[in-house]
Amino acid sequence: MPERQKKTRTSSRSAAGIFPVLTALFGLGLVLSYIFLFITQKRPAFSGTDNIHEEITGGIKDIRLICASPAVTEIVFALGLGDNVVGVSQFSTYPPEARKKARIGGLFNPSRERIIALNPDLVISQGEHAALSDFCREKGIQLLSVPLDSLEDIKTAVRTLGKKLGAGEKAAELVQSMEKEIEAVKEATRGKGRKKVFLTLSHLPGDLTGILTTGPGTFLDKLIQMAGGENIFADTAIAYPRISKESLLVRSPEVIIEILAQGLTPRNKQLLLKDWKRLPTLPAVREGKIHFLSETYLLIPGPRITQTIKRLAGIIHPEVFNDHKYP
Repeated sequence: MPERQKKTRTSSRSAAGIFPVLTALFGLGLVLSYIFLFITQKRPAFSGTDNIHEEITGGIKDIRLICASPAVTEIVFALGLGDNVVGVSQFSTYPPEARKKARIGGLFNPSRERIIALNPDLVISQGEHAALSDFCREKGIQLLSVPLDSLEDIKTAVRTLGKKLGAGEKAAELVQSMEKEIEAVKEATRGKGRKKVFLTLSHLPGDLTGILTTGPGTFLDKLIQMAGGENIFADTAIAYPRISKESLLVRSPEVIIEILAQGLTPRNKQLLLKDWKRLPTLPAVREGKIHFLSETYLLIPGPRITQTIKRLAGIIHPEVFNDHKYP
């Protein structure tokens, strides 16, 4: 195996500095909610009292829950606790039942008035958010925070929520099912040769500068590896670096995957392809291995990571997963 090439220069811009840039680029809070939750500083798995059974009046059965991120919403519903959910974050759209729940705004701009009106026993958050934590403390609302940066974080969060909410057995079954599906993909791609993959999370037509990608330790980085690929920016210094055209030319991806949380129109796809054709020496461009994905689950670190790994594997190794058709 050749020695990994020299690390690319990455932006030292802080997460706080990136947030307004993404907002301006997409005009949506989707990317803020789905991606930059992962680069917030981790906090302990539980904030507040560590015994919900004793503290929640009426016990777990009657607990009123607010899920403050799409990933948390999906985990709680997958644990069979959807009936206990009284409020969800603005971008929680799965499962379909979640769309019927009251909205509390985004994780970075939650409506305090709506939270109070919903009278929750527990707010479940993704990552550390001081404003929400301070608000819940001030109002005497319990807050349970779970990091969801890595693949292991996701499994730990499922177990933690299961244990705290009286669904430990269901949580164990869910984790086991996730691990089984992921292992099946790993086994199917074993020995097939790793393809060099570039995954981008922000690319505006006409601009190939400062493209956002995924670096080491993220769940997307791990899923690329498990799907039979090699993340060409897995050696960068930060989790979500911005990279240059020059670094792409040096690392020569064989597969390019663009995740477009804001959706994709035929016109935009044509313009994006035109951009990539400006780099004809890239193997992925030369061989037409450029893929545009707009499924929102791809950016949500929850139970549907099993769909994400299958989607990635079908692109990286279509010769193995030839029953899928991808754009």
